[in-house]
Amino acid sequence: MMVLYLSVEYQGYLFYGNDGDSFEYIVHNGFMKAKKGIWFASAKVTDFMIPNPKTKEAFQFSQRIYQLAKQGIKIKFILAPKEKEKKFYQKLKNVENIEFKFCYNLHMKIVLIDSTWLYFGSANLTGAGLGSRTRKGRNNFEIGTITIDEQVIQNIEQLLAEIWKGKHCENCYQKNKGYCQGIEI
Repeated sequence: MMVLYLSVEYQGYLFYGNDGDSFEYIVHNGFMKAKKGIWFASAKVTDFMIPNPKTKEAFQFSQRIYQLAKQGIKIKFILAPKEKEKKFYQKLKNVENIEFKFCYNLHMKIVLIDSTWLYFGSANLTGAGLGSRTRKGRNNFEIGTITIDEQVIQNIEQLLAEIWKGKHCENCYQKNKGYCQGIEI
């Protein structure tokens, strides 16, 4: 039985604005430090550039994800179906340790690392969303939070697993109206 909490008090750090400062926390101090696994959920994903803060050399998001997967880190993406047609998915769809599923109703933005670190907020997995654009003011106005609160992480991870397994498809309006086939691989 699924238990949803309408509100859960938690400890976290709030990010807001469009200056790109959250990029360092979400990318370099976030998913790039994964040791076991990463869940990504986003309505949109692009192959944005990730600069190395020490060398200033930059790599595409897909290259960094590929490197993490080759190190044995299990990576799961839940994306909107339209992302199946994009280059990002096409580059990574057959890479070992990377899995994709697609949900018509997906709109949440989540990065969950090693079941111990969580970002959730409004930012899609894009350069403008996460703040990788170098000129200030060119990024989207976003808001989000990072937390290590175990109860919040457990709740979010349970929701991601339920979506992944298609547990919400049976009562889905989009599926029942024929707009969606259910969670897609």
